[in-house]
Amino acid sequence: MNVLRAAIGILGLAMLGLIIWAAVAMTDLHGSFLDQFAVITTLPWGIAGLADLYIGFFFFAVIVFLTERSWVVAALWAAPIFILGNVWSAVWLIIRLPHIAKQLSKPDWPT
Repeated sequence: MNVLRAAIGILGLAMLGLIIWAAVAMTDLHGSFLDQFAVITTLPWGIAGLADLYIGFFFFAVIVFLTERSWVVAALWAAPIFILGNVWSAVWLIIRLPHIAKQLSKPDWPT
């Protein structure tokens, strides 16, 4: 379990590093975020990629709502996913993975 949590943490940090790199490179070389985003939204694969990304965020938010006991806590965890993306999902997974694994290991049928 700790290896999986560490892997998720490393990938989350790698994603954060890519975001920071892209933000720095963009401002130095290629104009604003909105200029580049406008280009992405004109490309078929750009639109498909963005749709895939946000549908995936929605699917992850559903898992958060199904896992958290309080809908308020779930909303506080799920809403930032749509802005902060998978970096935020990694944080939630690192914290909640032991609980999720425990829940998933329970038998489906009463004995």
